[in-house]
Amino acid sequence: MIDFSEVVENVKDFYREKTLPAILISIVVVLFFLALIIFIVQGVNGHNKQPSVTDTPLVPDNELILPDGPSIPEGYALTREPKEKWTKEESQEYFTMPDEQELKNLEYSNDKLIEDILGATP
Repeated sequence: MIDFSEVVENVKDFYREKTLPAILISIVVVLFFLALIIFIVQGVNGHNKQPSVTDTPLVPDNELILPDGPSIPEGYALTREPKEKWTKEESQEYFTMPDEQELKNLEYSNDKLIEDILGATP
C-alpha cells in the first residue's frame, strides 16, 4: 500500500528545495484541470442547444436596381461561328501581321525559355 504521509513529505521537500519549478508545475496542473472542466461543461451544454432558425421571408422595401455594367464597344464580337477556313475578309479583320520588333521579342523569349529548360546540360 502507498504511504501517503511519505508522499506528502516528499512533495513538501520538493517545494522547499526547488521553489520556481514547483510553482510552474502547479500552475500548469491547475490550468490543465481548468481546461478539462471547461471542455466537459461545454460538451454537456453544447449538445442540448438547437440553433434557432426562423423562416422570415425577405420583403424588399424598394425595387431592386441593378448597377450599370461595362458597355461593349461598337464592333466587338462576343462570339462567332468557327469555320474550317477563314475567308480573306475574316483574315483581314481578325489577323494582324506582327512587325519585326514583335518577332524579335518572340524569338528572344523562346530562346530564353529553351535555355532555362536545358540549363547546363551537356
